[in-house]
Amino acid sequence: MAECEALRSLPANATDSARILARLDGRILDEPVLPACASLRLESSLPVRSFFSWPGKRNYEGSWWSSTTCAHVGFESLLERDFLMLADYDRDVVGIASQPLAVLWPKGTDSARGHVPDFFLRLRDGGGRVVDVRHPDHLEAGARQFSLTRALCDEAGWDYEVFSGMAEPAASNLRWLSGYRLHRYAPPSTIVPALMEAVDSGVSLSAGVRRASRMLRLEPSTVQAHLLHLAFIGVLQVGLDEPLSMEAWIAPAQERSPMPRLAAAS
Repeated sequence: MAECEALRSLPANATDSARILARLDGRILDEPVLPACASLRLESSLPVRSFFSWPGKRNYEGSWWSSTTCAHVGFESLLERDFLMLADYDRDVVGIASQPLAVLWPKGTDSARGHVPDFFLRLRDGGGRVVDVRHPDHLEAGARQFSLTRALCDEAGWDYEVFSGMAEPAASNLRWLSGYRLHRYAPPSTIVPALMEAVDSGVSLSAGVRRASRMLRLEPSTVQAHLLHLAFIGVLQVGLDEPLSMEAWIAPAQERSPMPRLAAAS
């Protein structure tokens, strides 16, 4: 065990098996990769390595406020931000951590000391998912790293995903809808039944806003924000495969279809 400070570089692995490092419970855990790793609470981990920034850096860095975790999650590119937006929208995701662990490859691994995946997700069914985010142009160059990481995740009992973006118009639609994820747009619990009734049979957003506004005697802009908040958190649903407008269909949520993703490395 070591004191819990973010790593500035990855140490060498002197053993013949892969190991993982994670900042959990005030310490850096250093564990061999075993099926028992699946029980580690990596969704609560702090970033295992430092976020580097310098003048003129091309990548856009920041923090995404997650309505899933009610906390900020760091990202190092706009593509990573898009992934966080999608994970926040996904009702199967209940926990999100950025830079959640470092993988140290076995001693002697050719041209590879280790790897820090971009995100870890805790899923509603209790499972975990490790995620790497790469621009589509860089998938081929990262294929070996992805293969090594996928094999490690199989051994540890985690799912593995390489995210390279969302298809349009779903991506633009979700960026707009995500603006309503914030709690200030959430309706009081006392008016949720009336909002649900207003769209119960499935109506256009404009019709739902008009109906709920009359029922509740609220400003249409307030009602619209409430409905779109409920759509983002999964209580209501809107179609994201066509450009969103006030004529988009809104209705009580059924099981969501998977969001369109770009092709990723296998």
